[in-house]
Amino acid sequence: LANGESDFTGSPKSRIHNITVGSQKLNGIIIGPNEVFSFNRLLGNIDASTGFLPELVIKTGVLVAEYGGGLCQVSTTVFRAAMQAGLPILERYPHSLPVRYYNPQGYEATIYPGVSDLKFKNDTSAHILIQSKIIGSKLYFEVFGTKDGRQVVIDGPHQYDILSNGALKAELKRIVTYPDGQEKKDSFKSSYKSPGLFPVVRNPLE
Repeated sequence: LANGESDFTGSPKSRIHNITVGSQKLNGIIIGPNEVFSFNRLLGNIDASTGFLPELVIKTGVLVAEYGGGLCQVSTTVFRAAMQAGLPILERYPHSLPVRYYNPQGYEATIYPGVSDLKFKNDTSAHILIQSKIIGSKLYFEVFGTKDGRQVVIDGPHQYDILSNGALKAELKRIVTYPDGQEKKDSFKSSYKSPGLFPVVRNPLE
């Protein structure tokens, strides 16, 4: 039905490790008709026991190392695949600041257990299979299912209100046209603060 991709070139080893582990956990997921995909639910616990390493995450205005840092690369790529497939997006959040791994800005989805999730619905009449793969420094998610004739047009993301300190806004639009002629229009807006407002907090024992 569709595929999504993102590029994590330049990521540190621990981030690449978390992306690899996270994408493997979502490989082979099957979503039934009318079933809701929840990234956090399917991913499960994020800690050392489930194979994750500490890496930087955005939390309460700072960048701090926590288990699973970099998993937003996975959620972002899943979001892009769901967008391309024309599936209804039920929950999606932008990051607090622009992150180069998610270019173009405005086409990403952040997650954090218990706080923010990525959810979408399988509104087709058949089961959907989600598969992931990594080739070089690129992550791919593919959505397989039964085509029902819907057409998807994605406009953007378009960046605006761009400031010299790195702050900016973006808007991503999508039009899904169904075989009966009905249209569903979506708009996903993002507002990013200056990266300079987010200091890196290091473990004092490092």
